[in-house]
Amino acid sequence: MTAKSTAGREQQRYDCIVVGAGHNGLAAGLVLARNGRRVLVLEKNNYVGGMGGTREILRGCRNEVGASCLFPLSAEVKAYFDFESHGVELIPLPVMAVNLVGGDGRPLIFFRSALRTSFNLLRQFGPGAMLGFARFLKFCAYPARVLDRFTARKAPRRLEDLIAEAATPQQREHLELAFKGSAMDIIDRFFPDRVKHRELRAAMAFAAVQATYKGPYTPGSGLCLIYTMAQEGSEGLMQRVKGGIGSLSECLARQIEELGGEVHLKQRVARILVQDGRAAGVELKNGERLYAECVVSNLDKQATFNHLLAGHALAQPEQARVDAFTHRGAFVHMLFKLRGLPHWGGRYAALQRVPRSQFGGAMVLDPEELQRSYEACAAGRVPQQMPLAFQIPSVNDPSLAPQGYHVASAYGFYFPCEADKSLRGKLRDEVADKIIDHWCQYMPDFRELIVDQAIFSSDHFASMHGVTGGDWTHGLLHPDQMIGERCLVDGTGHTTPLPGLFLCGSSCHPGPGVTFLPGYNCAHEILAARAPVTATTPAPAARAA
Repeated sequence: MTAKSTAGREQQRYDCIVVGAGHNGLAAGLVLARNGRRVLVLEKNNYVGGMGGTREILRGCRNEVGASCLFPLSAEVKAYFDFESHGVELIPLPVMAVNLVGGDGRPLIFFRSALRTSFNLLRQFGPGAMLGFARFLKFCAYPARVLDRFTARKAPRRLEDLIAEAATPQQREHLELAFKGSAMDIIDRFFPDRVKHRELRAAMAFAAVQATYKGPYTPGSGLCLIYTMAQEGSEGLMQRVKGGIGSLSECLARQIEELGGEVHLKQRVARILVQDGRAAGVELKNGERLYAECVVSNLDKQATFNHLLAGHALAQPEQARVDAFTHRGAFVHMLFKLRGLPHWGGRYAALQRVPRSQFGGAMVLDPEELQRSYEACAAGRVPQQMPLAFQIPSVNDPSLAPQGYHVASAYGFYFPCEADKSLRGKLRDEVADKIIDHWCQYMPDFRELIVDQAIFSSDHFASMHGVTGGDWTHGLLHPDQMIGERCLVDGTGHTTPLPGLFLCGSSCHPGPGVTFLPGYNCAHEILAARAPVTATTPAPAARAA
């Protein structure tokens, strides 16, 4: 996985060229390579993983710019890739998240132990809150099944059709609320008391807005809440990957090369070649042309069709469908190198007695203030206070930082990503101070421990990873662009209007997250559509859509 030249390969044909070595591009490449296809994966950066990669940003550290935790995988995907038998070490998290709201709030802690989490809910918030949380999870279960985030090798169907087919009027009403209502329409049902349930209301509201350009009171934000709460396999338990989440992509790339496939870094694709009305290969920035039976793009739809295929016009309805996707990156991502581990202070000093409680969680706002933060962002202003998701991953994985140091990260919302570009640098610096100030409310010594830091806005994500609008979701989790609406050709998950071209990234169902499902599903769709080749490693049989 070093930078490799493609010189002298113009006369060679591949079965498949994958554009982008993010985790989904590599997942697609590995499935195809295991099934005897000759695969070439091209990546413009000097590392694999894309927004699920790990590299040195701050001196001596392994930093993640993008995804950081491994959430539940589809049982089929987990068994197929079997990361741990290929050298990946997964780290369980005794404390998965500590969620905090305000200087006078109670910590809402999610432990790996479900029993311990339940006891904490009961002790801190009372039996009403614990019962409400159980009922809330039960409410989410039905629409989560309809979203169907974790079923492999199955083409999704349109949301409106799925709602219309609900068995009873009550079920249709349930789905209408879950997918078209606001997050607070749902949360108010189960946590109605703004005082007794304050911390639960704030934590669930924050969970509902991290992958959507909406506030918790905005219609349609309920879908993102359901998406977040959908569970599979390990019942929602998240884990860390030793050495950073990029270790997963590095593992896939090694396997592709072991099977005779190629992964080339620092190879920027300038355009997708079209011959006789079908995708025929790619042209690199240096002018070299490489040919294949099919091309797979790990980029979002607009980056693929409006840039890599800028010279190839889609039919107007198809182009309109591509252009209709909403992309907004209303966040900043900060990285820190610390000369020690910060301490909980003030009202939260008792958390020092909970081992590894500094690992991460969220520092959130009351839902009403969170809605105002969104509205400020939409108006081009920096919110009064920045709610944030935080991590100090070296608490559980010391290999990420030099001895005696720690690495920390934060995602802050909402950054005014639609403000005039000439103003966004100044706004970014303003946001950085707000994030650090917010962190210091709970860990007062945090600022003084910072020895280095970096900040990335959606503008950086756009340039680093080629994502439209810096949107890491490849299409925000809005009701009109999820499930079947995420597809370009009805009845398929990854086929495009251009023959020979497939999409394998998070712009496809089931959407964002390090699930490997878009890449895995895409490869199986390609295998089902093309002539069989003797497989080097058996793959699960294709499933009917």
